[in-house]
Amino acid sequence: MIYEQVNTEDIDGFRVVLSFAPEDMHPRDLFDDAIEDLEDICDKIDKGLLLWFVARVEAYKHDVLLGSDYLGGCLYESVRDFIEGGYYIDMVSNVTSEAKQMIAKLSS
Repeated sequence: MIYEQVNTEDIDGFRVVLSFAPEDMHPRDLFDDAIEDLEDICDKIDKGLLLWFVARVEAYKHDVLLGSDYLGGCLYESVRDFIEGGYYIDMVSNVTSEAKQMIAKLSS
């Protein structure tokens, strides 16, 4: 899977990198026809009006990867919408916590 970096920021002393890769599974293959607007959603994805992706968030310190988290099946209108949503915040919390634990292990 090839990821494209879409955002970088410094959080809690770590460089946090958000990257997206195209989701391998099309929504038509994941959901049944019971979803009312599935065809409209699929059409918008196919036309590039909605983003359908796997998100990866990583935490680095001095260019060393110390934590990572992944979430597939993401559907958003923009990168900003994903960043402002709850999943990104949770993923950042996960990777910074993992990074702090890794530093503690390495320091002991």
